[in-house]
Amino acid sequence: MPEKLAEPAPARGVSLGRLDIDQVRDILPELIDALTDAVLVVDRQHRIVAANRRYVETFARLGDLEVGEVCRDGTACPEGLEPGVNGHCVACDVFSFGQSRRLIRTLPDASGAMRRWEVTLNPVVGADGGVGHVVEVWRDITARTQLESQLSHSERLASLGMLAAGVAHEINNPLASIVAGVESLQRWLDRAKGMPPDTLAEVREVLELLERETNRSRETTDKLLLLAQPYQSAPGWVDMNRAARDTLSLLSYQMRKQGIQWIEDLDAELPQVWAREGGIRGVCMNLAMNAVQAMPEGGTLIIRTRRHGEIAILEVRDTGVGIHPSHLERIWDPFFTTKPVGKGTGLGLSITQRVVARLGGKIRVESTPGHGACFIVEIPIAGSGGENV
Repeated sequence: MPEKLAEPAPARGVSLGRLDIDQVRDILPELIDALTDAVLVVDRQHRIVAANRRYVETFARLGDLEVGEVCRDGTACPEGLEPGVNGHCVACDVFSFGQSRRLIRTLPDASGAMRRWEVTLNPVVGADGGVGHVVEVWRDITARTQLESQLSHSERLASLGMLAAGVAHEINNPLASIVAGVESLQRWLDRAKGMPPDTLAEVREVLELLERETNRSRETTDKLLLLAQPYQSAPGWVDMNRAARDTLSLLSYQMRKQGIQWIEDLDAELPQVWAREGGIRGVCMNLAMNAVQAMPEGGTLIIRTRRHGEIAILEVRDTGVGIHPSHLERIWDPFFTTKPVGKGTGLGLSITQRVVARLGGKIRVESTPGHGACFIVEIPIAGSGGENV
């Protein structure tokens, strides 16, 4: 029989016990204060037993938290903040049933900003088998929730892009047939005899109009196809002027409807930039749409391009309401918006800033309330194009 291998002996000085009670008792306050989650402990009489530094700092309304205070009066208990919310106290359920609970809460933090929390309530069972304490662990999941929402929104945008591409292809097919039919009629007219000159000229004018408008419709669907390109497409040399013109063309109906005049001030000598075309077009569209939405009663939109050394500069200026100074830093935050509910997601500028950064560029804004805003995008002409992102 093979010889049985001896099990390794535990290292000297290392206890096989789960913890050293004496040492843990000495460092317990520092231990719970070191946690990044907010922790609260309450007893069966709903009195506060302990709270770590993170909990006190996060929920400033606690003030001077007192041990022995009723938790409903001194903590971030939603039932204490709004009597009747959810009908009952979840911590009470944990005491009653002895089972852990996990839930999501939306509560303001110390700054007053609404944040999303994942709350875990765990029972501490005593020697008698009853629940003597409940430990609440509050984890701030606001950033994670925003990221999940942003990813979901991006997926919907990707689906919308695929739908736009499919619709564009479907529309292009009958448009191509119409163009072919118009060309056939023009050739037929060339062979027609006996038609009065005035009538012939009128028919030719109508056919030219049909051909011109059909080709314009095809150009619109081509622009939709370009706009629907995923950002992950390979980088290449992109004509920023063309992207700006196409953006204005796509928004022209809405601008006419709102009484907005638009000006193209595009540098004819501007070289193409090494970038992802979908990214450049997305930047142009987001900034131009924001400008249009800032002028519901009309105004002027100016899109300007120019070159400064090895940098291509895009400026989108409007004469709208402008941006309040307190919002200038927050406009780049995901989901921050001053638009009415249903009018904006608060993701446009955040995504635009990320796209510009991926291209190795910068974006900034200049604004005076009541005098419009100007977004300035600087992109390296021969940058990485986002290849390494």
